[in-house]
Amino acid sequence: MAKKIKQSTSPGKGWAAAFLTAGGSALLYSLLFPLYRVGHFAIAGGLALLLGRVAYIMFSGLDTSQTAPSMEDTPLTGNEAVDKLIARGNDMLAQIRREDELIPDPQLSAQIVQMEQIAGRIFMTVIEQPAKAPQIRRFMDYYLPTTLKMLAGYRKLTDRGVQGREAQATKERIESAMQVVIGAFEKQLETLHRNDMLDITTDIDVLETMLKQDSLLGNEFTISGQSSSGAQAGAQAQMKEEIK
Repeated sequence: MAKKIKQSTSPGKGWAAAFLTAGGSALLYSLLFPLYRVGHFAIAGGLALLLGRVAYIMFSGLDTSQTAPSMEDTPLTGNEAVDKLIARGNDMLAQIRREDELIPDPQLSAQIVQMEQIAGRIFMTVIEQPAKAPQIRRFMDYYLPTTLKMLAGYRKLTDRGVQGREAQATKERIESAMQVVIGAFEKQLETLHRNDMLDITTDIDVLETMLKQDSLLGNEFTISGQSSSGAQAGAQAQMKEEIK
């Protein structure tokens, strides 16, 4: 559940403070400045209303109820298995975020934030296309939990003030490993979209062929900017081979 932060209110106290403040400010203005023109009265009245409003807010309290960001706000796919998978992933990201709040190293924290953003895009891709859920099985069962365990270990070493060459070497390896993790997460995201990229390439090839058939595109030009369709076909074949 999302936490709600609410400040108690007291309208009666606020109105009393507002009347007193407005009256006091009007009286003070009349003592300091002359009131013999309509504009002077307008200024005094406007100032009294403004200060009265400020006093009302301060003494009655504002209802600042707000819902903190929650993983429960993630869209549901309607597929129970996929929704549970995403919920488990979001829970691990929440734990990673808590570890990050306790880690003082700004560089490592920046890496954690970057990794979270990539992981969020991975989950959003699966939410939009639930059929891709099996592709992130290893990501969910090993990569993300191991990253969480690694960061928790770093935080414990820092909290307990563990010193020595071995402890420092371990922390340095964790810091270096985070860059590897980011690269792996980016690769996972790219893999999820590989078929989409192949489909787009295929659509471009078909469009190019039809344009040539209708004499709307010269034979010496291609949409991709290549002078030979063989290079384009070779790139497409390579992508298909990688997917197998």
